[in-house]
Amino acid sequence: MTSQQRLLAAIRCGEPDRVPLNLMGVPAWDEEWVAAQDESYRPVIQLTLEHGDFFPNWYPQYGLLLTASEDFRRTSETTETDERLEVRERWDTPAGPLFCAHTHDKRGQVGMRTEYPVKTLDNLDRALSVPYVPEQPDCMRHFDMQRRLGDRGVVYVCMSDAIHFLQMPTGSETLALWSVLHRERVLEAVEVFTRRVEDLVSYLLGQGMGPVFGWIGAELAVPPLLSPADFREFVTPFDARPHRLVYQAGGLVHCHCHSKVGSVLEEFAAMGANCLNPLEAPPMGDVTLAEAKRRIGDRVCLEGNVQFGDMLRAPEREIARQVRECLEIAAPGGGFILTQTSIPHMKVMEEQTVRNYVTFIETAVRWGR
Repeated sequence: MTSQQRLLAAIRCGEPDRVPLNLMGVPAWDEEWVAAQDESYRPVIQLTLEHGDFFPNWYPQYGLLLTASEDFRRTSETTETDERLEVRERWDTPAGPLFCAHTHDKRGQVGMRTEYPVKTLDNLDRALSVPYVPEQPDCMRHFDMQRRLGDRGVVYVCMSDAIHFLQMPTGSETLALWSVLHRERVLEAVEVFTRRVEDLVSYLLGQGMGPVFGWIGAELAVPPLLSPADFREFVTPFDARPHRLVYQAGGLVHCHCHSKVGSVLEEFAAMGANCLNPLEAPPMGDVTLAEAKRRIGDRVCLEGNVQFGDMLRAPEREIARQVRECLEIAAPGGGFILTQTSIPHMKVMEEQTVRNYVTFIETAVRWGR
């Protein structure tokens, strides 16, 4: 089998010639990415190029409110300190301005949003006052990526779901409060964004995108941020609608969801997910791979789940143990893709991390058939 055939077979819950090996965040096929990496990455890049099955994503370019309207203008002012850039933004809408702020760390640490634009229901009304003009992004980069990748893998279309479009301007704290105090307004907003997501998916399908569409954002509605009941009401029925459009076109759906998914595992099957990633094991998550295989493995391909923190600092024998355990539990019967739970984000890869990636790949190659 080619890598492309192997991945698609697994996502369809089939049993390929060997377990697909997806090294997330190591696109060794991409010459530009490879050229930009520190020399410390070279052993990992070389082994990934030899043995990896590539599953990169392509993000369509669309606005924060999923509208191409010109009646939405963003301006910003930046203040610089020794350690960070502090950016204050003004969003001008037909119903009045919104204000927000975020930081960029100059030392390479993760930045953060310090003020969200939608703090009140009036702010939400202002955001939704922007006229809806369907997004129609240029899709040429997707085709270019798949052409360069060839049969070494599958480029999937990466989408945000409706709850993500609501959480981005509100933040998780306000969304959690509104789930109790203003539940109907949450449902109304999710309905608005679901219709926009459906329009975008229909456009992308019309442009020949696929066969795999991937969704992010469900992790913003799992415990402890929201309750299982919230997930069933705010996510499952709404995400099922664009998923259905993909199925009707012969495509497949991939869902990415960190955190504690144990109480909503069956919801991913109910909304029609063909593949679920990354299924973090306890203590980061709350469900073992064995339990996930037992509960939904006959309907949903499982992609995971070697903990990325262990990839950074655990001894090699622990990585080898985790890889073998994943293969023993989830590979029988098919419907499994081996990966780590996050991507390498460091500029320089430490020696222990390099050894762990090498161990991960070599163990997968030896025992994944």
